[in-house]
Amino acid sequence: MKNTLRTYIFTIVALVGLNHQSFSQYKILNDSNATTLVQQAIDSIYNLNFDVADSLIGILDNKLGEYPGNLLLKAFYTNWKYKPIKEQHPSYTQFESYLNRSIELCEAMLKDDKDNEEANFFMMASHAFLAELYMNNGHNFKALGEAKSAYKYIKIGFDQLDTNPEFYFSSGIFNYYREKYPEENTFYKPFIWFFRSGDKEEGINMLKKGAELASFTKAECLTYVFHIYLRYEDKPNSSMHYARLLHNKYPNNLHYVANYVENSIRLNQYQHVLPLIQRLLESTDTYYQYLGEIFYGNYLENHTNNPGGALTEYKKADITGNEKDCREMHYDSMLFLGMGRVYQKQGSLDLAKDYLKKSAKSAEYQAYREDALELLNAR
Repeated sequence: MKNTLRTYIFTIVALVGLNHQSFSQYKILNDSNATTLVQQAIDSIYNLNFDVADSLIGILDNKLGEYPGNLLLKAFYTNWKYKPIKEQHPSYTQFESYLNRSIELCEAMLKDDKDNEEANFFMMASHAFLAELYMNNGHNFKALGEAKSAYKYIKIGFDQLDTNPEFYFSSGIFNYYREKYPEENTFYKPFIWFFRSGDKEEGINMLKKGAELASFTKAECLTYVFHIYLRYEDKPNSSMHYARLLHNKYPNNLHYVANYVENSIRLNQYQHVLPLIQRLLESTDTYYQYLGEIFYGNYLENHTNNPGGALTEYKKADITGNEKDCREMHYDSMLFLGMGRVYQKQGSLDLAKDYLKKSAKSAEYQAYREDALELLNAR
């Protein structure tokens, strides 16, 4: 999963978990059957069972009509089905259109009642989702604009923690990334004055509390604690607990399979990962094939001491990433690091240098960048 300033992709599920007394005007809460359908749809999407999710979303369309919550659920569906969403793929336009239409509907609701909590909530989610889309596709200024638009609505969540534990997710995400993201991405440093200060430790604690107390944002809280501990904080022993929880809860979700394998590799624990890597390699989704090829190369290189076989797998992943337009910078950094290591072992020092530099350039996280730089400096 690409992790940036994105927040609140689970707004629709947070909505159905909100305290009924405080938010009784929410359309979906007037229909208990609809809330059940939403939860079933979310679980189906998490387990990558899109046929079931299609049917459930169709029923919700018939029950609720054109509604911001439905549109956000469809955006969530699109995000998981076509991960990672690339600008050249039709899913990009579809994803964008769901969110823009949600904003239009919310603006009409706010025109009638500027304090409409439902509309404010959905506006936050729609702008944050767009910020993620634009950032992941290199549109940094558009992403920043959407983040600023979302911020007005983000602040609402900080006042709702006592009555609604779902907001631990949004508040935790803001607290951590408000401080950490500019440290890793200097482009954004001149622009963050607009946002109030955060607290990284408090952000992590909020996400842990959400994982404990929340119902509908629990999985996202778990996902982000995993991501923060493994990639930003470089604490793979801490992140493994969360990787295992998510993998066990959603065994069909290849994204969580990949996270579990990556965490295991980071800990140099290879004894259980080969069947999981095989699942990625056998996927019909080229994105997961690409990840499987990277991980299998790492397995051959570091566990079976087969650098030649490893290089073959790494090259396959490089080709898959190019031909299928499914590569991500984080995984490219792992791929190029592996190629650099193998070439260095084989004595092809110029090639090793080139790929280690590519790894350092691709790395989104300092811990992974340092792996490449350490090898470069040791030459």
